[in-house]
Amino acid sequence: MTAPAALYDDARALLRTLSGPHGIRASSSSSANYAAVFTRDAVMAGIAGILIDDSIVSTSLARTLEQLRAFQGSEGQIPSNYLMTGVEPPRVSFGSLVPRLDAPLWYLIGIAVGNRAGVLDARPYRESVRAVVRLLDALEYNGRHLIYVPVGGDWADEYIYEGYVLHDQVLRAWALRLASETFEEPAWRAKADRIGRAIDETFWTPDAIARGYPLAAHSPVRTFPMFDLASSSLLALSGIAPTIGTATLGWIADRFLSNGALPPAFDPVIDDAHPDWPALRSYHLHGFRNRPHEYHNGGIWPIWLGWLALALVHHGRHADLNALRTTMHSALGAPERYNFEEYLHGVSGVPGGVEQMAYSATGLLFLQMASAPERLPLLIA
Repeated sequence: MTAPAALYDDARALLRTLSGPHGIRASSSSSANYAAVFTRDAVMAGIAGILIDDSIVSTSLARTLEQLRAFQGSEGQIPSNYLMTGVEPPRVSFGSLVPRLDAPLWYLIGIAVGNRAGVLDARPYRESVRAVVRLLDALEYNGRHLIYVPVGGDWADEYIYEGYVLHDQVLRAWALRLASETFEEPAWRAKADRIGRAIDETFWTPDAIARGYPLAAHSPVRTFPMFDLASSSLLALSGIAPTIGTATLGWIADRFLSNGALPPAFDPVIDDAHPDWPALRSYHLHGFRNRPHEYHNGGIWPIWLGWLALALVHHGRHADLNALRTTMHSALGAPERYNFEEYLHGVSGVPGGVEQMAYSATGLLFLQMASAPERLPLLIA
């Protein structure tokens, strides 16, 4: 069994290895497009570097953001990912099948947190940030404070929820709060507050309250009532819609942590008897990965457990944090060697997905820093 201290040391070493002059790569693996710099992965990894006070990783966050600003689209779009080999022209993607609408949100968060930590100067980003905020307002279109997200438009890019997806609303409100303080734009904070109220009104329905966690998404024709760990953790940490965040942490503790279990990315799983199975089975880019309890479909992702750890300590839920840490250490130490795979199987705990992922190393470092949360205020606005 790998000791926790060794896991944390290896996680830090991996992020350092992935940090370079062009940004923080998603993985050292050459599988699919994982050698590229992904906006969401790199910003999260850079935040981990800030929290652990690692100058190599945090400096590479600044380089990531510089490249993203250079590649920004004419309407304010921020790339989902880019690949720079030094031989061919840069390969820049804003989304292969659909636009990745979480990329501009993580870009704003990265700039604000980096500025707060002193790893970059936000002033040269002012016009770039304004362009992103205008883009988000345009995407909202109808003035009702929520963005409509296509299938695959955020991190769960092979999952089947769509419409008003909670994940992206939370990120937008959090990003606007942080950017408002960074650039002294009170109107952005006011907008974030309106988004928070819209989340309260439309995702915290009577059925959701009875379940104990918010809707993952809703559209004009249906709701998606599955539990979404990523959104719930970020909601609780950011303070957007605090009633929902507090209640959901309690549900997570009762449903999973108190029973020695780790919450999956989404719950319950979609199997071949589920009406959404045909859609899930047919939607993929690099081969089907969403078998029951795997990948997005009930897989256990260290990155989101890391954000959950930060949310728990922020809310003073130290017993729940200790339960999460104990169970996670046991799960990651069970394989002969944990190689920072994307996720663990939701039943067997066997690691799966691409190896050497910045995502997973970041989650472990968040878990580590939850024990020393002095720098956590950098994330709260």
